[in-house]
Amino acid sequence: MFRGRFDCKVDQKGRLILPASYREDLGKKKPEFVVTNSLSQKKKCLDLHLLSDWKKLEQKIAQMPSLKKEVQAYQRFYMSGGQVVGLDTQNRLNLPQSLRTFAGVDSKVMLVGMGQKIEIWSEPIWTSLQEKMADEFEDILAVVADLEGELDL
Repeated sequence: MFRGRFDCKVDQKGRLILPASYREDLGKKKPEFVVTNSLSQKKKCLDLHLLSDWKKLEQKIAQMPSLKKEVQAYQRFYMSGGQVVGLDTQNRLNLPQSLRTFAGVDSKVMLVGMGQKIEIWSEPIWTSLQEKMADEFEDILAVVADLEGELDL
């Protein structure tokens, strides 16, 4: 499970060091990841999945009706953006240029642990989104509290 937020720097070659706490969650293995383009609240970011989790997602999508336009759109946007990346000997991930361009990622990023995945945000976009979420947090909390009751957590 990936949790927490981390300010990170991306070097000129598009590499970022995966924070130590994320590496600790992975144990001693050097897993492969899939990074893809994403959107959250109409703001562009990148999603980073473990390759094993990505393969499960691919299997789920393969079971959906392929002629449904929403399934096709999901495949074209989210799934087709997926590129396999691994950690180098210095625990760096190399983010593909096309994905960095999509998400506006340059030198400063925010990594956001979302449980099964990590979101990678351009720092200015994250700051704007964080301010918006802070302004709306009481309303968000009320909805989550209602969901908690439904789920009996």
